[in-house]
Amino acid sequence: MARGDNLLRQWELIKALQAHRFGVSTEELCTRLECNKRTVQRDLGFLQDIFPISYEQRDRGKRYWKLAQNVIESEQLQLSMTEMLSLFLSQQILLPLAGTQFGDGLHTAIQKIRAILPVQALTYFEGLDCSFFIKNFGNHDYSGQDKEIRVLNEAIMNQKCVKVSYRSGSKGCEVISELHPYGMVLLHASLYCIGYLACHEEVRTLKVSRIKSLARLEKSFEKPADFSLTGHLQGAFGIIKTQKPCKIRVEFTDWAATNVREIQWHSSQKITTDTGKKVAATFELEDTIEFKRWLLGFGPHALVISPQALANEVCVDLKQALSHYSKK
Repeated sequence: MARGDNLLRQWELIKALQAHRFGVSTEELCTRLECNKRTVQRDLGFLQDIFPISYEQRDRGKRYWKLAQNVIESEQLQLSMTEMLSLFLSQQILLPLAGTQFGDGLHTAIQKIRAILPVQALTYFEGLDCSFFIKNFGNHDYSGQDKEIRVLNEAIMNQKCVKVSYRSGSKGCEVISELHPYGMVLLHASLYCIGYLACHEEVRTLKVSRIKSLARLEKSFEKPADFSLTGHLQGAFGIIKTQKPCKIRVEFTDWAATNVREIQWHSSQKITTDTGKKVAATFELEDTIEFKRWLLGFGPHALVISPQALANEVCVDLKQALSHYSKK
């Protein structure tokens, strides 16, 4: 049997032990894991050498297995088994922020755990990559911008203005302005800062990788009492928002229909018709730029029904793409 299969089964066993504070019998573990008694006993013997698993005999010698509630416990720290597993796996999620203030916090926490755990336990955790891997589509190394990220985070926490020099992605020119940073968002391995940009007199989204320089200002700002990152991005398909609400209806076929059935791409997504071969879905968005890019990825399997303006934009983009290929 593959090592990955063993790890997944043992993880389920650990969760079962943790869920039964007063112990769980070998027979109950066999039922939950859907495997025979010999396999459960072998796993328990293996895990006992790594983690604080014990048993007590009740009901005429029947063994009830238990896992210490806090595998790591001290005055400063108490962590259960599943909490540690989640921490080790979360390193993959925060990989783009390695070498920055945000990533370093997780790194030092993991290092503290490593200093406490025995070698056998560390080997076990490192084997998780064989059975559960988080793949990021695209990656960005922010370690070279740790200083800027720290300045932004400090300004957000203390509501202090900063002077930002920023390369505009749409215009390709440098923008220098006072910025009131409200918060940061990590989306698809890219880090963004959302705040009031004085030169535009409105809330804007800046991609952190395009920030050329930052300078602290003594001036304070007052963030709107009703502002929240969640609320601000509610109507955005991704990170872009233009304050123009729009209801969109799209028909998906083939593999695209399956994709839309299986994944909730936006909180407003609603499937209105599903014939098996075709899916019609509606979206309520405040910007169509990122949504259009997403639609184009489905090629001929996505058709915009409304609004007509968006359908026209998609048509123009497809014709332009076709013209590039026809010249070859």
